[in-house]
Amino acid sequence: MMTLQEFVGYEFADNKILEQALTHKSYFNEVHDKSLGHNEKLEFLGDAVLDLCLGHTLYSRFPDLDEGHLSKVRASLVNESALMTFALELELDKKIRLGKGEENSGGRNKPRILASVFEAFIGAFYLDAGFERSHQLVNQLFAKALDEVDLENHFKTDYKTRLQERTQELHKETPIYEVVSESGPDHDKMFSVKVLVNGVTLAEAEGRSKKQAEQSAAQIALERLS
Repeated sequence: MMTLQEFVGYEFADNKILEQALTHKSYFNEVHDKSLGHNEKLEFLGDAVLDLCLGHTLYSRFPDLDEGHLSKVRASLVNESALMTFALELELDKKIRLGKGEENSGGRNKPRILASVFEAFIGAFYLDAGFERSHQLVNQLFAKALDEVDLENHFKTDYKTRLQERTQELHKETPIYEVVSESGPDHDKMFSVKVLVNGVTLAEAEGRSKKQAEQSAAQIALERLS
């Protein structure tokens, strides 16, 4: 089986930073050796690296777009569903270290955990390889998504609008979004939102704002209805 480092075509100079990226806080809390740490700070860094790399690429690729539209395109590329897909592509679900409780509750399949470990991996990669190599990797991973950006239709609709059109077509019903939970400090809130149609939950997702969580939930619901 191809290793993670073989998959991305890069060998880490510091394997400890890679191990930390793959260490969930639930695992860290259960072990006696705290020297390695967990991946939440790397997740924070990886989120910033993704924003910078994709912002740089979008700035170059779409010179006529203003900053508001560039931000919207970037946000559509880094939603929870997309990041989870990259985590699965890199088989991070098989490599992440989870605590027993999180493991038993299906943590390896949770979109939020998978999206987070992908961001942590990007953060670790940046620290080890630097910006230029990280930019290359991000462009490589996001190549298909970047090629599929359709500016003509991108700003005419969004996942919530598309889901509403779809559910009206199928059920003559309008989706309802409900906040399931809020977590984290005020400066780094995480919202969990579910979308329902006719009282039935179609999908649930998380985001750093209610709008982002709603868009991610709508995207997942659309995929399930397709």
